[in-house]
Amino acid sequence: MIKNRTVFIQKTIYYVLLFLFVLSTVAGWFGVDASTVNVRMDILDREQEITGWGTSAAWWAQMVEKEETADEYARLLYSEDGLGLNVYRYNVGAGEAENPANRVWNKSRVAESFLIPEVYAETSKLEYDFTKDANAQQMLFKSLDYGCVDTVVLFANSPHYLMTVSGQASGGLEPAQSNLKKECYEDFADYMLDIAEYFIGEGVPVKYISPINEPQWDWGGEWVGQEACHYEIDEVIEVARVFARKINERDINVKLSMAESGQVGDHAMDCMELLYADEEIAAVMGTYAYHSYWTDDNFALKYAFGNYLKTKFPCVEIEMSEWCELPCSHETQDIEAGLIMARTMCEDITLTGVNSWTSWVAVNEGGVKADSMIAVDGDYNDFELTKRYYAMAHYTKFIPVGSKVIDTDISVADIEMEKAWWTQWIDDKEYPVYNVLKNDFYVSGYVTPDGDYVAVIINEAEEGRKVRFDNFWNNAEVYTTDAEKNLELTAEKGIGFKSIEIGPKSITTVVFS
Repeated sequence: MIKNRTVFIQKTIYYVLLFLFVLSTVAGWFGVDASTVNVRMDILDREQEITGWGTSAAWWAQMVEKEETADEYARLLYSEDGLGLNVYRYNVGAGEAENPANRVWNKSRVAESFLIPEVYAETSKLEYDFTKDANAQQMLFKSLDYGCVDTVVLFANSPHYLMTVSGQASGGLEPAQSNLKKECYEDFADYMLDIAEYFIGEGVPVKYISPINEPQWDWGGEWVGQEACHYEIDEVIEVARVFARKINERDINVKLSMAESGQVGDHAMDCMELLYADEEIAAVMGTYAYHSYWTDDNFALKYAFGNYLKTKFPCVEIEMSEWCELPCSHETQDIEAGLIMARTMCEDITLTGVNSWTSWVAVNEGGVKADSMIAVDGDYNDFELTKRYYAMAHYTKFIPVGSKVIDTDISVADIEMEKAWWTQWIDDKEYPVYNVLKNDFYVSGYVTPDGDYVAVIINEAEEGRKVRFDNFWNNAEVYTTDAEKNLELTAEKGIGFKSIEIGPKSITTVVFS
């Protein structure tokens, strides 16, 4: 199965790159002006449904003490006045903040646990104090008050430190050491489900439990930067099987969201095949989640992964559950930071075919070097909105849950390719390989439940472009973010307009009503 999948991906990568090469060559033959882009949105060719926009409450929610500050963050992220996000990822802390052996120096990257450690250490009984993690709970309930959140995901970066091999929730004592004790698989599942039942009893819309996060990374050894846990793939399946059995025994109305692989690639696909091959696990899988790190410029890999998902798992809801710019090389008010985020969202939606997209991280320290949508400089009461915040707003404020992705054809003449020095052998035949050197113009299209059509346009070029919509003539509003503007209404077009001007290095949302 794995060998056949690899051949499939190789073929897909080859054909998509060949297609791009032909596209750029043909455009040159016919003299297409690179400053003008023709866009045609096929309103009949509807793809996946958008089920969610979200962000994570780690590692910052527990750091926000003041009620008025928590309310302002909730408004900015989870209200209709703000981003209007509907997915809230709550970090179920592993208790490293209370661990006498804690080695993580950054206190924002550890958390309290509801588990009472003294009782568990002495009796192995799971007893809880739900007054703990008070700041994070305050943030959750403030966000729920605004009425946009319909999906809460309880995720764990690590099991509780008392359930680990190392006695620390920051990973094994050696790199890539699996850190959940075999004898604690049952306790870990009960622990997560007990917490889910608590929140459900408090009226929280817990839909998914995600017990494992980025299992393939080494985590631990000398590097103990956060709560985290390594698992081998067979252990991922073993843990999932225990959770599936426990969910069925309790008859609790939650699903699993797994396996949160750190990036697109073999690990994400191997986990998926094994999870859905197990009937008991597959029956309780709600979404298949992956992270989009380290693949920001890998067009071909995302295209191949999306075709793999569409071919083998067409009915599975796909969630991109974590992304931020890694390494974070752009300052918070640098338009490049917003462009990269907007482009990543576009590629995950159009190439990979995700149903929901969730950022990491909503709020973070670091001042002008923060990697988040809201940046703080040591004091969580003093913050600023970043270009990434407005980049996400270009999607979330105009493309509500229930919208459908629609196919969008664009004519762009300046996709640059080069023939690679290596070739690919597929089925005993040798094929050339072409690399994408430059593609700085992206468009994605959507139809909303109310019947509006929306186009999100990312222009990463130094030059502006004129965009012609071949099949839309109705009223339109144009919103722009660039180096100077933040989601500003820059144009209103009446019936019969021919084109709009797109500025250099800008994100533009066009809403046809």
